[in-house]
Amino acid sequence: MHRLTLNEKKGALTQTTFAGGRQADKSKTDQGKTVALYSASVKPVSRSSGRSATAAAAYRNAERITDERTGVIHDYTRRSGVDYVEAFAPHGHAVQGSAELWNKAESAEVRKNARVAREVLVALPHELDQVQRRELAKSIAQGLADRYGTAGTLAVHHPDREGDNRNHHVHILLTTRRLDASGQLGEKTRELDDVKRGPEEVEWIRAMIEAQTNRSLERAGAEGRVDRRSLVEQRAAALHAGDMYRAAQLDRPATIHEGPRVTQIRRESARAGRAPLGALDRAAANDQSRQLVADRADLGTVSAQIIDFEKARALRDAREKVAETAADGMAAFKARFQQNQDFNARVDAERERMANELHRVAQERAALERQEKARAALKQIENDQLSRNNGIQRP
Repeated sequence: MHRLTLNEKKGALTQTTFAGGRQADKSKTDQGKTVALYSASVKPVSRSSGRSATAAAAYRNAERITDERTGVIHDYTRRSGVDYVEAFAPHGHAVQGSAELWNKAESAEVRKNARVAREVLVALPHELDQVQRRELAKSIAQGLADRYGTAGTLAVHHPDREGDNRNHHVHILLTTRRLDASGQLGEKTRELDDVKRGPEEVEWIRAMIEAQTNRSLERAGAEGRVDRRSLVEQRAAALHAGDMYRAAQLDRPATIHEGPRVTQIRRESARAGRAPLGALDRAAANDQSRQLVADRADLGTVSAQIIDFEKARALRDAREKVAETAADGMAAFKARFQQNQDFNARVDAERERMANELHRVAQERAALERQEKARAALKQIENDQLSRNNGIQRP
C-alpha cells in the first residue's frame, strides 16, 4: 500500500484548466455601490490527468481516505486552512460518508480516462461571517445535488496565509453519476458533458451561485452584490446606463487563472526576495493587467478631480449668469413699473379733464334751460297783456 502525505507536490493533485470562472476585484462606482468578489468554475476530475476522486476529496477535506481500487492511502489530516466539511445528497436520499461515497465513484468507472468526479469552485464573499459563508456553501451544494441528482462533499477553505485575505472559497465535489433509490451510483450526468447542453448547464450553475450569493449578502445586510457577467458585458451595461466612470473601471483585460504551479513559483520567489525564474507568461500578463487597472484607477481619480473642478466652475458661471439675469430682470421690471405709473397718471389726468368738461357742459346746459324758461315766461306775460288789451276795446 502506498501513502500520500502533504509532502507530495500540491500541483499534482490540483493542476486543472480553469473553466467558466471570472473574478472581479471589489470596486465602487460613483454612486457608491460596491461590487463583491465573484468567482465560480466547473471542472472535471479525470483519470486521464492522473487524478482520482478519493485523492481529490481527501486533499480538499483534509481527510484520510483509502482508495479501495488501488490500495493507495491519501492522508491529508494534517492539512490546515480547512474551515468546514460536510457531505450532501439530493433531497430524499441518505447522506453518505466521504470515504464510502468516493470509493463508490471510483469503482463505478472502468475506463482509464474516466471522469470520476466534478468540482465546482466558488468564491465566498468576505463580507459574510463564518456561519453565513458555511450556510451559503451548503445552499449552493444542495442546489446542485437537487438539479443533477448527484451526491458529494463540500469543503470551505480559509484564505491562504500568503495570498489574498479575502479569498474565502468552497470546493464542492460532485459525483458524475446520479444516486438511485438504493443509494448506489447509476446513470451518468451526460448533460454536463454534452457539447450543446454543457455550456447552458454551466451558465445555470453560475446564475444559481450568483442568486444564492446575493441573497445571502442581502440577508446579512451587506452592501456588496456579485455579478457573474463578463467585464465586456458589464461595461456595455454601464455605457448603456450612462455610467461612464464605471465603464472606465471595467475597461480592462480579465485576469488569467495562473494555476497552482505559477502560484507556488510566485510564493517561493516572494519568500526568497527575488523575481520569478523562467518565463511566466500568465503571471506577467496578470501583472500587466493589474498595473493597467492601477494606472486607470489613478487616471480615474485625476479625471474625477478635473470633472469636479469643471463642475464647480460651471456652477459658478451659472450662478453669475443667474445673478446678471436677475439684475437685468429687476431693471426691466423697474422700467415697466415706471411706465405703468406714468400711464396710470395720464389716465387719471384725462379722467379729471373729462369730468371737468362734463361739469362745464352741464352748467352751460342749465344756464340755457334757465334762459329758455325766462323767455317762455316773458312771452306768456306778453300774450296775457295782449289778450286784456283786446278785450277792453270791444263795444
